[in-house]
Amino acid sequence: MKINLKSFLKYYRIKDWRAYFGLGVFGFVIAKGFLFPILDIVLFLIIGVLLLAFGFSVNNFFDVKEDREKGETINLLVQNKKNFLFSISPAILGLSLSAFFGLKVFLFVLLASLIGFFYSAPPLRMKSKPFLDLISHGLFAGALIFIFPLLIFSPKLTLFHYLIAFSTFYLSAMLEMRNHLEDYQSDLRAGLQTTVCFLGYKNSANFLRYLAFFYPLVLFPPFFLLSQKFLSLFLILTIFFLPLFLFKKSYPIIDTYYPIFSYVTIIIATI
Repeated sequence: MKINLKSFLKYYRIKDWRAYFGLGVFGFVIAKGFLFPILDIVLFLIIGVLLLAFGFSVNNFFDVKEDREKGETINLLVQNKKNFLFSISPAILGLSLSAFFGLKVFLFVLLASLIGFFYSAPPLRMKSKPFLDLISHGLFAGALIFIFPLLIFSPKLTLFHYLIAFSTFYLSAMLEMRNHLEDYQSDLRAGLQTTVCFLGYKNSANFLRYLAFFYPLVLFPPFFLLSQKFLSLFLILTIFFLPLFLFKKSYPIIDTYYPIFSYVTIIIATI
């Protein structure tokens, strides 16, 4: 029983949720969701967790060949009906619960689930299509996660919200590019045609470097809308992190620590 439970949890890759769950919490705080009834908050968290479990388990289900090339072994990595139902059941439950928040949220969750599904699943399998892999990942693992709590807890979306959503889209696309660089050899052996495989490793590394370098320009507009005081703080963060990234050439500096400090600053400014 313990082995089965451990396999299930590994299949859902809960340890890999941190950044994406954080984006959802970020949107929740920006929308001031903590002011709403506890039932709404708990339901939002349950749906969010179910959608993350769905996204990662579906990816596991359809990535058997790639995972074997990387030397990963998960007991449930078998493409059969039982494991397929196990993979999609969180989305079905999450979609059912989303109806509690009305038709708009239900349709939004349906759209996000479809993008998450066809990111990994054939015949679309967007993760294996050059540039479509970055766009789809930027949506379902970035912008849509941030927007989800806003649809539930915020009266309406503003330009400020859309600008932050675009920054999360951009960030998620960078993370996808970095992941594919790390998986370059195994993806080639598995026959995937990701953006990195299409451009080649060296060109992709340079492309990601440019994306990271211009990331502060994507964050500038929402800070500009906040206030001069917080815009100054943003510029200080940029002056500190950007040269550090250029000097050390370490991506976590610009796609992990920099956005964390930037988004926490936005939270402080909006609460």
